Amino acid sequence: MPGMPPGAPPGMPGMPPGMPPGMSPMVGGQFMYPGAGGPGMPPGMFQPVMGAEEAMEDRAKKWRMMNSKRYANKHKFGYVDTQKEDMPPEHVRKIVRDHGDMTNKKFRHDKRVYLGALKYVPHAVLKLLENMPMPWEQVRNCQVLYHITGAITFVNEIARVVEPIYIAQWATMWIMMRREKRDRRHFRRMRFPPFDDEEPPLDYGDNLLDIEPLEPIQMELNDEEDDAVFNWFYDHKPTVNGKKLDCKKWRLPVSVKGNF
Repeated sequence: MPGMPPGAPPGMPGMPPGMPPGMSPMVGGQFMYPGAGGPGMPPGMFQPVMGAEEAMEDRAKKWRMMNSKRYANKHKFGYVDTQKEDMPPEHVRKIVRDHGDMTNKKFRHDKRVYLGALKYVPHAVLKLLENMPMPWEQVRNCQVLYHITGAITFVNEIARVVEPIYIAQWATMWIMMRREKRDRRHFRRMRFPPFDDEEPPLDYGDNLLDIEPLEPIQMELNDEEDDAVFNWFYDHKPTVNGKKLDCKKWRLPVSVKGNF
């Protein structure tokens, strides 16, 4: 029959006038192409060509599915990983105080946790040394990450500095340390070992919390000559012209560089 696609069964209606050869009639409002079957479809079956609106809808559906997986709660072997809230420092102090004597029988189930935490002790010491207060700082408050059993505690911060400011701070320390060796105002000689072998560890809340820390070692700045750096030079996270400096991308005014 003229106008019919090749291989069409007898009795099939012909092609509408003006249609290009090889195209099949519309079925359900969509043109059918012969031989355009997808994988697993026998040859000769017809597959509808997706319109622009349907293609956009299909892409939007895939995008929604991808985002729903990305931002959903993470399931780890049936456990939902929830957001952890910041706890007051008294919480970790109480954990350390309660676990001072590990010979108690109620801690016998935590021994495997403590043994497993031993391999992370070097990293914990490294993070502690990284965030140690500088000589010009009286105290430094840091975020910590600790295990609920008190097995290990990490300082959860990265010590980043602005290089010119850090070099200038240590340059003033060089001058002040020379005076310190002469006057001995801030440092005292220690006896070693500081603790006996059988002595229990000191509790921070009972022995150290109420003690006023020693004065920081800071050079006296002149409010006129050092006006550009007078208010923030010894701050842990300095603020220049009302803006906190980004330790990765920073820009210092000429007056500050000249003062350094």
